[in-house]
Amino acid sequence: MSNSGRIRARKDRFYSPPAMRKYNQQQQLQQQKQQLQQQAEQPKHQENKEQTERFMSSISGDSVLMTNLDRFMKHTTPVVTAQHFPKTSMKGWRKNEEDYHPYFLLGDLWESFKEWSAYGVGVPLVLNQRDSVVQYYAPSLSAIQIYVDPTAPSTSVRRAGEDSDYESSSCDGSSYEAGGPSPAAIKDSDEVAEIRNPPGLLVLEYFERAPPFQREPLANKISDLEFKFPELNKYRSCDLTQSSWLSVAWYPIYRIPVGPSLQNVDTSFLTFHSLSTPLRSMDRNGVHPRGSTAREVHEAQMPCQLSLQIFGLAAYKFKDADWTKDGVHGTEKINSLIKSTENWLRNLDVHHPDYMFFKNH
Repeated sequence: MSNSGRIRARKDRFYSPPAMRKYNQQQQLQQQKQQLQQQAEQPKHQENKEQTERFMSSISGDSVLMTNLDRFMKHTTPVVTAQHFPKTSMKGWRKNEEDYHPYFLLGDLWESFKEWSAYGVGVPLVLNQRDSVVQYYAPSLSAIQIYVDPTAPSTSVRRAGEDSDYESSSCDGSSYEAGGPSPAAIKDSDEVAEIRNPPGLLVLEYFERAPPFQREPLANKISDLEFKFPELNKYRSCDLTQSSWLSVAWYPIYRIPVGPSLQNVDTSFLTFHSLSTPLRSMDRNGVHPRGSTAREVHEAQMPCQLSLQIFGLAAYKFKDADWTKDGVHGTEKINSLIKSTENWLRNLDVHHPDYMFFKNH
């Protein structure tokens, strides 16, 4: 081959005739079409376990070590604005103002349920160690009992709207957790006798008996009850005895994303919350003799709030594989919460229709 031929060959080695160019373009289009089809057939929500945990952590702020049960309890725990007694109202009847805990208004608690009642509560879940979904739950009122101490001094039972002896506070970024009695606190016979005799004056109780699909959202039911019992919106947690409690039923309504390849989450829950916060501590550790606690947690730039921690739980259609990890540890946690519920209801001699249904099914 001559030099001019070699030079022409080098220049033309990337040259494709029109027919070949058309063929190559068709091949590229076919490959792109196949790739798009494969991507469409694969669930967009599926990722490997590490990617899923990072995603869940980013959208919810949850630890990757959390179980789905932990996430459910975190996202369904009510949080309300804390109130504090101003110094002017406490003169002459307290020696150390730091001994007195914050409290909340029941009206603020019901207000915290309004958005959840309208749209549901989103709980981020990881299924099959790879599928990330946000399951929404609708809250409804399952049961409530309110007890007051008829012997309490007038300064501690004055209602909101009367002469003000309460105030909302930003509290330098503090928050508190208001929990019911721990399971150990109500197992002993002495403690049982103390709670039962007397638990206080029962001023309101309600137990839901309608099927789930016929129930009103929690906020709506509370509004109905207020017509018959206006004080339901005015009581303060410090006015109530330790026997006061609330049970919320959570039923699944929808999830995001949706798809036939995703596993259905049809578990329903009952959560139990104390409505009482002790007015003051009785020992140096800030623990009320009957087991209720108000533990302070500091979070920068956050208002002072009260978190009504879940002290008892019941579940319907509960599968360990969906809600717990590490087998034994997760099983122990759910069993402990169920046992706490049983102890609580037995000690108050309460027949709770929803709980009995969950237990029997």
